[in-house]
Amino acid sequence: MMKILDTLKVRAVRLKLFKPGTEIYILSYPKCGRTWLRLLVGKAICDRFGLPEAQMIDTYGLTAVPGIRRTHFSHDYSSLLTGFRYDRMPTDKSEYAATKVIFLVRDVRDVLVSSYFQATKRINRFDGPISDFIRDDRFGARKIISYYNIWHRNQAVPRDFLLLRYELMHADPHAALTRTLECMEMDGLTPQLVADAVEFARFDNMKRLEKSGFFQDDKMKPGDEQDKESFKVRKGKVGGYEEYLNPDDLAYIDQVIADLGCPFCS
Repeated sequence: MMKILDTLKVRAVRLKLFKPGTEIYILSYPKCGRTWLRLLVGKAICDRFGLPEAQMIDTYGLTAVPGIRRTHFSHDYSSLLTGFRYDRMPTDKSEYAATKVIFLVRDVRDVLVSSYFQATKRINRFDGPISDFIRDDRFGARKIISYYNIWHRNQAVPRDFLLLRYELMHADPHAALTRTLECMEMDGLTPQLVADAVEFARFDNMKRLEKSGFFQDDKMKPGDEQDKESFKVRKGKVGGYEEYLNPDDLAYIDQVIADLGCPFCS
């Protein structure tokens, strides 16, 4: 019965993952900085091609214009909504063989904390303390590390593979955005275009835009405007996990990394 349910789940997810004509997939585990990168990319494209800012987070629609490769953001099979167990995520990535993949990774500990608030305060997929969450086979440390490892083994499958690290995006967002847009083969790319996008996508501005309803998308609204942990854009902080994980939690995550290995973690 479990295998049948998994097969049906894979088919349902696949319908949303793959869009016609897509040449580049920007993939990440949830809460790795995808929203930030999407806004950076969207602002640059809107400015370059004179498109309405209301379309800024519709990357697939934006990249239908000539002068850029058709691009789609996706969580692949790692979505918190789908809830595959860590050992039941699809491992065959041959569907990406004819495309480029930009793969965004982030410190496992920060991802787990941010995922916990997403699961408990935004999408209602988990009810319990964070210590239980990080140990859960559907959402915890084994899940994200297994996902990273699946893609480390399959990085040669796409015709091109670019690894982006969230922490390096923080250190130099201009360089990260430039690398991304160059991979997307956007013409007319200039330092000023990149600088304007980076300025627009500052975290304080992203939070302001979310609160004002700028994005016109329910997925981009806070769960509760009075609860800062329920915002889609929470903190955007490197190392923020220290505020939420106790020594036992951190030791558990370290042990899972040691047990499973995690080349993308280093």
